[in-house]
Amino acid sequence: MHDEKKMAMRLARILRAVAKEIEDNPDFLKNIELRIEDIPIVSGKKDMLEPIDIDIFRIFSEGGDQALRQRLEPLELRALVQIVRQHGFDPSKLAEKWKDKERLINLILERVAARSDSGKVFKDYP
Repeated sequence: MHDEKKMAMRLARILRAVAKEIEDNPDFLKNIELRIEDIPIVSGKKDMLEPIDIDIFRIFSEGGDQALRQRLEPLELRALVQIVRQHGFDPSKLAEKWKDKERLINLILERVAARSDSGKVFKDYP
C-alpha cells in the first residue's frame, strides 16, 4: 500500500510537470506527436439527467395500474429510463438499453406494484 501511494504521488508530480510544460510551451505537444484533437473529452458523470418529478407511488396508490400507465405513456423514452434509474428498478441496468416504451412502462408498473405490496401483510394483520 505504501509503495502504491509513493507511485501515485510520483505520477501526479510528473503529470503536473507535463501540464505546466504544455501551458508554457504549446509546441511541446508537437514534439511528442500529440494533437489536442486526439485527446478525447471525458465528462464527469455519464448522462446525468434531472430527476423526474412524478410521485409514481402516490399515483399508483390513488388510481392503480391504469392511472399510472396513463401518466407514464406521454413521457419520452429518456424520461422513463430516468424513472427506472431514479428508483433503482433495474440494478443490472439492462433496461437502460431498451428502445420500447411499452416495455419500460410495464417494468415500472411491475416494480411499483411489488414495492407497494411489500409490508402489506403486516398492515392487514389484526
